[in-house]
Amino acid sequence: MRKRFYHDMDAEPVNGLSVEAVHTAVKKAAEKARKGVPSLLEFVTYRYRGHSISDPGTYRTKEEVSTYKEADPIIKLEKLMLEKNIADKTALDSIAKKIKHSITEAIKFSEESCFPDPKTVYDYVYKQKNYPFSSN
Repeated sequence: MRKRFYHDMDAEPVNGLSVEAVHTAVKKAAEKARKGVPSLLEFVTYRYRGHSISDPGTYRTKEEVSTYKEADPIIKLEKLMLEKNIADKTALDSIAKKIKHSITEAIKFSEESCFPDPKTVYDYVYKQKNYPFSSN
């Protein structure tokens, strides 16, 4: 389902639980972007963990969460790769270990970094010159 967005920009919802759908949508959007045509992708997905460690998640049933856990795109892709002999368990475990290390390093960098100068808050922020709500 394709929707039109502000100033005829393409906007498209994408099944975020499908690696194939995400790949296809991003590939198309990247091709358009390289031609100077903007687009917006909305990745429709499901967060089956709480908002935080203290979130008891009482607003969903266990069955609902279980159903979505079974649809987890990472688990589905891993299973597909094993079934099609694209990768073996050792290779996938190695990739997972590298990803975990990368995330740990990013968290460490973030926690050890200084806060940016407040004067830079508007640096690199896009503002359309003829935006209807702009005072300029």
